[in-house]
Amino acid sequence: MKRNHSFSIIIIIAVIISAVFLAVVVRIIHPMARTLDIAVPSQGSIEYSDFYIECTEDNIVKMTAYKKSGEYYLIRLEGISSGETDVAINAVHAEDHSISDAFWSSVTKTKSGILYTSNTLNFNGYQYLFIAVTIVFTVFAILMLIHFILSKRKRYFSYETILSLGLFMYFSLQSMALLPFAIESVIDPHKRNGIVMFLCTGYVLSVIALFSTPFLLIFSVFISSSNIKLIKKEGKSFTNLLGFVISFMLLGGLILIILLIKGSTPSLDIAVGSTAKMITRNIVASLFVYFECNLLATFILCQIAGRHKPKLDKDHIIILGCGIRDDGTLFPLLRGRADAAIAFYKKQLAETGKAAIFVPSGGQGPDECMPEGEAIKRYLLEQGIPEDHILPETRSDNTYQNMKYSKAIIDKDNPDSKMIFATTNYHVYRSGILAASVGMNADGVGAKTKWYFWPNALIREFIGMVVNGRKIHIALCILLVAQSIILGNLQWLLQIIF
Repeated sequence: MKRNHSFSIIIIIAVIISAVFLAVVVRIIHPMARTLDIAVPSQGSIEYSDFYIECTEDNIVKMTAYKKSGEYYLIRLEGISSGETDVAINAVHAEDHSISDAFWSSVTKTKSGILYTSNTLNFNGYQYLFIAVTIVFTVFAILMLIHFILSKRKRYFSYETILSLGLFMYFSLQSMALLPFAIESVIDPHKRNGIVMFLCTGYVLSVIALFSTPFLLIFSVFISSSNIKLIKKEGKSFTNLLGFVISFMLLGGLILIILLIKGSTPSLDIAVGSTAKMITRNIVASLFVYFECNLLATFILCQIAGRHKPKLDKDHIIILGCGIRDDGTLFPLLRGRADAAIAFYKKQLAETGKAAIFVPSGGQGPDECMPEGEAIKRYLLEQGIPEDHILPETRSDNTYQNMKYSKAIIDKDNPDSKMIFATTNYHVYRSGILAASVGMNADGVGAKTKWYFWPNALIREFIGMVVNGRKIHIALCILLVAQSIILGNLQWLLQIIF
């Protein structure tokens, strides 16, 4: 299938720009982080006239200045040599010159001169890195939204449209989750500290997954109920069990994320066990949220496409086959497609006077008495459609061939034809993608189906789209997993850089 490379180019450009942007921000923060401002809260009306520090290790840090800033006294430390020391900050009361313990912290100076508090993972400038990460997510979300709008206008039926909508959701959720904390860190950097940033960036995807639990529970109950009804009506088969499979995978993924979160805390000390746990959690969470967003995007676009009302100006109407009875009559599903096509035909004829040509499409399966295209033609004749308005296609074995062989027939009849295809509502979107892949600029009309049928059918459509677009999904998953691992272990990366 032909693919639009603009999507891949946008992703590559966005990754490069964001990497450069974050690298620049880190380099700007580096000089700031050579000093460390420890915020000591002021105690109501109590005033302090001086501060001094006591360290468990000599020649690691020294106090160089202090100042009052709003509700805090900011005690500035500078590094002397690399190492770690416990620092006790003592405050001298202005009234009676008595001394009290104001603050205690463990402070580390790296070899590159960076100072941070070991217990709160705080360093000067953390808020700018926090807002920079949030900006990157926001920019990614905006780029995906722009691509979705442009893709939707240019070619509504495409994998890129689904992907761009799914990724817009993926990045928007992260941006919205981080934004309040990022803004607060800039407005009042001393109210929070570095550990808030590491917790937010490291756990954002896991938290998003957990917040979707109510939706997933409702979804799982609904789709499982529809599967039970479907099995009662049509019997057991693997495809009729897909709803149970997806529900199990979604709920299993949530349980796994919860287990991986339990007891997991950010630390600058690299330990094999905790590192593996964090990486595993971030990989599971990123893949879970990615496919959750794409599943939702698929459902949204399939629902919109299935309810779309095409313009009444068509020259040909393709009816996609999907199996016939032993006697050659149509199953209800296929009859629904034919009826939807007839309804469109009659409405167009009544309102515009233009009679379209039917192209019933479908070959003969090994257990079928005739080609599906011929069976649909018989049904059309029974419904009063003139025979000279029917051009059956009887060679195809699947939807792709339906489109390919039908297009060949239509091109012979009218190379400039305006086409439409009729299928079941859940199948409109993927059929449109396949139509576009053979060079057909066709609209779609969807036939209604039973409530218990479409959830399972939509899952089949989602799986089909994932399989057909597997190369770009694999590439995106690698990028998103790498992103989540880096942000989930940002403190270690900063330790290496600094």
